[in-house]
Amino acid sequence: MTLKTAALVVLVITMAWGGFAFGAVYPWAYWPLLAGVASVAMLGLLAPSSRHRRSALSALSWALMGFLLAAAIQLLPLPVDTLRWLSPETPSIVAQLDIASRVGVTTTHSLSISPARTATVIAIVATLSLCVIGAARLFSIIGVSGIAAAIAIVGTVMALTGIIQKPIYSGQIYGFWSPLQSGAHPFGPFVNQNHFAAWMLMALPVTLGLLGGHLAREQGRGRSDVRERILWLSSPDANRQALLMGAVAIMTLSLVLTSSRSGMSAGAIALVTVALSFRQRLARRKGVVAVATLSALILIVVVWAGTSAIASRFSSGVQDFDGRVAVWQDALQIVRLYPLAGTGLNTFDLATIFYQRFNRSTRYLQAHNDYLQLAAEGGLLLIVPALACIGVFGLTVRRRFRDDASRTGYWIRTGAVVGILAIALQETVDFSLQIPGNAYLFALLCAIALHEGRRRDAGSSVTVVGR
Repeated sequence: MTLKTAALVVLVITMAWGGFAFGAVYPWAYWPLLAGVASVAMLGLLAPSSRHRRSALSALSWALMGFLLAAAIQLLPLPVDTLRWLSPETPSIVAQLDIASRVGVTTTHSLSISPARTATVIAIVATLSLCVIGAARLFSIIGVSGIAAAIAIVGTVMALTGIIQKPIYSGQIYGFWSPLQSGAHPFGPFVNQNHFAAWMLMALPVTLGLLGGHLAREQGRGRSDVRERILWLSSPDANRQALLMGAVAIMTLSLVLTSSRSGMSAGAIALVTVALSFRQRLARRKGVVAVATLSALILIVVVWAGTSAIASRFSSGVQDFDGRVAVWQDALQIVRLYPLAGTGLNTFDLATIFYQRFNRSTRYLQAHNDYLQLAAEGGLLLIVPALACIGVFGLTVRRRFRDDASRTGYWIRTGAVVGILAIALQETVDFSLQIPGNAYLFALLCAIALHEGRRRDAGSSVTVVGR
């Protein structure tokens, strides 16, 4: 078995498990997922290669390591006096959560109000960070067409699962699994419709990017007469393009059927962004045809799903938004009380036991805004290295776009970046990246965006067809 085949097998199995095992939200699902994620990372880090530069991702590796080290500081046992100086609120909260601290048995404690919870998330983030670096190196060796096709296939099957299950859903996912969370709104294999929408937000642009790569390769193959164009319709390239357009339509339909306002809004922006790329980067006639076809597909999907249902869903969003504003206000209060080091990663739900002031009839376990939640759980200690990671990532991806001479690589990278931006937009009102299955797909998109494609010759501005 070749490296490429072995890698794709592991990638597909792990990706499918992360999605179809209810997003891997339960311990029996996310620990095997992490084992698969670690396997992907090791495949990339240990794979032999003569063309990949080991220093290519060193800046991002150091930035990620800096974030993990900062998070680890939250676990260091500190004398109570030092702890009170750094985080005045922590000792009193710990005293109420930890009976040993309450009776004076312990004289030290970490900055995190729950070190065990924080350690678990640090292990998960470390594994995903390793996966980003390892998978980026792996994709630099084997190319990104295979993983993009795998995302399209898994995404289509997952979308069909959601579409088929929606009209027959009777309270149990797959007909046998009752969600453990009360008030859940499942769609497809996910316990929450917004989290399913998030998976599609990332998979759909990559599928469109793969389609853009096929269209770009066709630009250099002129067809002089009608006969050649008709014959082309029976070619493998035409079949692949038709299948990809069908996949786009199915995934878009499933996204709309979730009734996720954040998913539909971010999805619309993502589709428009990719459509504009088609119009600008493809040959004029082909770009117009691609945009027109994509627009027609989306229109058909929206009409099929029901414009009135979509309009009703958005018009009923005022109450939900008020609820989010309430939890955001509570999160901001925690940020003000724990400005330096936060309450500790993965402790927001514990903090709300003491600090939730609004809408107390509902217990909020997440901030419904991952940026605010990071600020509440990490303070400046984690905000600064997180911003450094984002900055280094953006600069590295920009350099990859500049250096890559592969048409297919350009389009798949573009799809990955659009998917990253789409989920980043959804995270302003949700917490989809706290779902392990979604976090893994996000890591793969980051790796696609970071991979080294076929490099341009020095001083050359000519784009050549690559893998």
